[in-house]
Amino acid sequence: MVVTLALLLLLQGAPAGPVAQPGVINGELRTRDGSPAAGVRVSALPAPRGAIKPSDGQNYYATVVPTNTVVSDLKGRYSLRNLAPGRYIILASVLGYPTYYPSTTIPDDAEIVTVEDRPVENVNVSVVLPPGGRVTGHVPPLTDGSEERAVLSGLELGEILEAQVDASGNFTFGHVPEGPYLLSLFPTPPGMPSHVLTMAEQDQKVELVRPKLYTVSGRIVVPNGPLPFTFLEFYTERSYVTARIRPDGTFTAQLHSAVHQIDMAGMIPGYGLASATLNGKPLENVLSVGTSDVSGLEVTMATPDHLARVLGKVVGMPSDKLAGARVELTGRIISTLQAPVRPDGSFVFPAVTPGGYRLRLLEAPDVPSSYIVVGAQDVEVQVGRRP
Repeated sequence: MVVTLALLLLLQGAPAGPVAQPGVINGELRTRDGSPAAGVRVSALPAPRGAIKPSDGQNYYATVVPTNTVVSDLKGRYSLRNLAPGRYIILASVLGYPTYYPSTTIPDDAEIVTVEDRPVENVNVSVVLPPGGRVTGHVPPLTDGSEERAVLSGLELGEILEAQVDASGNFTFGHVPEGPYLLSLFPTPPGMPSHVLTMAEQDQKVELVRPKLYTVSGRIVVPNGPLPFTFLEFYTERSYVTARIRPDGTFTAQLHSAVHQIDMAGMIPGYGLASATLNGKPLENVLSVGTSDVSGLEVTMATPDHLARVLGKVVGMPSDKLAGARVELTGRIISTLQAPVRPDGSFVFPAVTPGGYRLRLLEAPDVPSSYIVVGAQDVEVQVGRRP
């Protein structure tokens, strides 16, 4: 009951908006023996009004007041900011084990903290921690400067803890109760499964190893019309990678050594994966990546035999303004389509993937663009200045 209530209170405490508030609550988290409780999530929950207690149920959950959630630092300190004036319950939570200020596991017994226009200091919590220990870990740091987080979750995924991976590849979880957990990185590195961790009362150190990645490059071939918006996927039983597709149809992906299934997703009806070849040799829609980069992968898309045309006319513009003019279609396709304007103002897109498009005259930015929907039949449209 207590765990469920704590989770419901946390869900109820989502910020109502971006407006800055003056309220601040500062304090420290300590264990019963006086040690700093680091890496513990701390939340300010809206307190019940009047004599209502949290256990009274819907009368409390219906209240919507801005709250904030932070994680205590290595010295157990925390600072809850941007709080609207009001009454709050302070909750320190460790994977389903709640402690309410000052040191109780029963929300009805929590002391209320009142926030006004000045910081509230020394809201210190003696955290009731179950048996467990600290988790420290390391992973070879990323070289591109991007951020990465370590994520620790129970096997039932009921609640998670997150810790930032620093520039040296280190991360720390302040206290983790006994039991089995999954330790993962986010974003998930290709081919890197979750690490199974079983916590006891002792601290644990974890060394994560990144799989070596190799560059896979190639191009997508579209027999008819433009390349529709799609995801080129490479997956195994334990990994999933989406290739980066460029406007010219070429792509690259970073894959680990394994046999990867090739697939395409997110496409409209009538499109799909037709075949794949590697340097001209047919593949059974699987790609084996060994210990070197792979190039020359060609993926051919299945397309409808017939695609509609877009037939158009530029109106309201003198003929001398049409010389060299172009019209452009943008929509659910990887690139854009352009067509030249003929001297008589006409233009044609000979094969257009079904969907919605924005049509505009490139040389006349002041001319309003048009929105057209392309289906199975040809579409006729006019673009230009209306009289």
